Amino acid sequence: MRSTILLISLLTLSTPTFLAGQINVEALRRDDPPMGYSGTLGGDLTVRTGNVDFVQLGLEARLYRVTPSVTTLMVADGGLGFLRSSRFASSGLAHYRQTFVYRPYLSPEWYAQLNYDRSQQLAFRALAGAGARTSFARGGWGEFGAGSALMFEHERLSLPDTAVHSARTTTMRWSNFLTLRVVPTETLVITSTTYAQPEFGDPGDIRVLESFRLATSVTEALSLTVSFGLRYDSVPPDGIAALDTTLRTGVTYSY
Repeated sequence: MRSTILLISLLTLSTPTFLAGQINVEALRRDDPPMGYSGTLGGDLTVRTGNVDFVQLGLEARLYRVTPSVTTLMVADGGLGFLRSSRFASSGLAHYRQTFVYRPYLSPEWYAQLNYDRSQQLAFRALAGAGARTSFARGGWGEFGAGSALMFEHERLSLPDTAVHSARTTTMRWSNFLTLRVVPTETLVITSTTYAQPEFGDPGDIRVLESFRLATSVTEALSLTVSFGLRYDSVPPDGIAALDTTLRTGVTYSY
């Protein structure tokens, strides 16, 4: 158990990944994790277009702790990216979340996150949120659900003095998501998740994330994954594109 936590910490500090300042946690959640401790370790290859065009090798670690009343999830990602075999871009993220069991069909939760992303000029980002999730339909075929939370967000950007966008912002956002998880066969899982995060007081300032993920089991513990991500920021910092896309292929080990 201590070795797993240490691994997550090392991943966050030494080999950060490129998540563009936001994380789609729903795409990383595991179906019905068992009671006690469990988790996943994975690696992937990323081809990204938008603000930077590069190839990335990444690592990912997730740790679950499940009790009858609460599910705790910790996420860390890491990676190295190269542009034309010379230039380097990086980011890092650590996410902590607790979801409480409340029947029928409503689960309160809270979360906190720290991250940075050099490709987005993001020197530091901290957020904390609280809300609830629900499941409209669930069965052997998969699950269709949604969630909403009030989210506090603080960002520090690496911008020149002449930039129009503020180098420091502190705001509240309304974070909402819809998620669909389909299990066509015992070895294939398809997940699609969409986030919309408008700023309170300024609906025109909105961030949108979309993630589509395929995971196919090779063995009981090993899976191959392919995922496509899209991120849109209606008010991006100076010199940063409003739209980013990411294609990731990888391998995940579950324990």
